Amino acid sequence: MFCIDERIQSSCFTLGDWPLSRVLLKNEVQFPWLILVPRKDNIQEIHQLDKDERIQLMEEINQLSRLMTDYFKPDKLNVGALGNIVSQLHVHVVARSTTDCLWPQGIWQPALKTIPYDEEQLSVFIPKLSGLISNAGAVWR
Repeated sequence: MFCIDERIQSSCFTLGDWPLSRVLLKNEVQFPWLILVPRKDNIQEIHQLDKDERIQLMEEINQLSRLMTDYFKPDKLNVGALGNIVSQLHVHVVARSTTDCLWPQGIWQPALKTIPYDEEQLSVFIPKLSGLISNAGAVWR
């Protein structure tokens, strides 16, 4: 059975599933930050996916990048699969703004204090993003 590493799961909210990946919202109000987690067991690296899965992952990254660009209007998207702390394959897609608190530095700064969404923000944001994820995922149906 597919399981998401507890360190990812405990810091995110599920927005939906696409053909390969679960789409998550990072609980960090300072940056629009979504994560794709391929629903495959024991995968740490992109090259461990089969060819069709690699193609699907790239399509999902592209679709999520377009969605975030259209919705958040960032100055730059940061897309990456690091895995230094959590080895389970997951891809971060973060909408960055020249006015965000860390610009132009990376988001993984030791000085960054995480600020979670409050309940009111979540009650609006999660349904809106879940709807966008569902609609964007319709391309594969």
